Amino acid sequence: MTKNSRRELFKRSALLFSGVALAPTLGMGSGLLAAKNKKHLYPLPPGAVSLERFRNRCTACQLCVSRCPTQVLKPALWENGLTGFMQPILKYEVHQFCEFECKECIDVCPNDALTKISLEEKKLTQIGIVRLVLEECIVIKDDEACGACAEHCPTKALRMVPYEGNLTKPEITNPEVCIGCGACESICPELKEAIYIERHPEHLQAEPPIVEKQEDVDIDDFGF
Repeated sequence: MTKNSRRELFKRSALLFSGVALAPTLGMGSGLLAAKNKKHLYPLPPGAVSLERFRNRCTACQLCVSRCPTQVLKPALWENGLTGFMQPILKYEVHQFCEFECKECIDVCPNDALTKISLEEKKLTQIGIVRLVLEECIVIKDDEACGACAEHCPTKALRMVPYEGNLTKPEITNPEVCIGCGACESICPELKEAIYIERHPEHLQAEPPIVEKQEDVDIDDFGF
């Protein structure tokens, strides 16, 4: 093989590699593939503001990854494109989600890739939005009682509503208060099939969650 032939082969291989790597990120391919890939476009950490800004500022130092208490932050492979290689993403796994009362990643970031927002601002930063695939929910699919997603949602974007008999099913009743923390996805027994977080390329402002006032109840010395 001549030098020019080797050079041409290398160029073709690089282009093919780039296309395969970027396809999931850009949602290329068939409609079904694009829809499926939305489940694997994991959100960026709070404070990233946007994918473009984050890719330009993050040095992939891994400090935020090492400090994350739930270990939900993982180095990206191709989810952020070639220039986002090894930059952190929130990859929700079992019991791995973005803690509502935590901003360790923001505090430890050394170069403003994650803007220094307050905890209250972080709680209103919508890094993604919850999506339901009800036909995969065990309530619908297996007629089994569940409610883990709604129970673990810190903003009550999800609620259980009547379904059949004594069963209730999840419903996104307040999407505007969802922050994409992934607590619902991480606790679902059908992980990434029945419920998942679809990331926002640019973070949005969520509405403050509705706090339901509890009734004052008189209790005796025994607590009941």
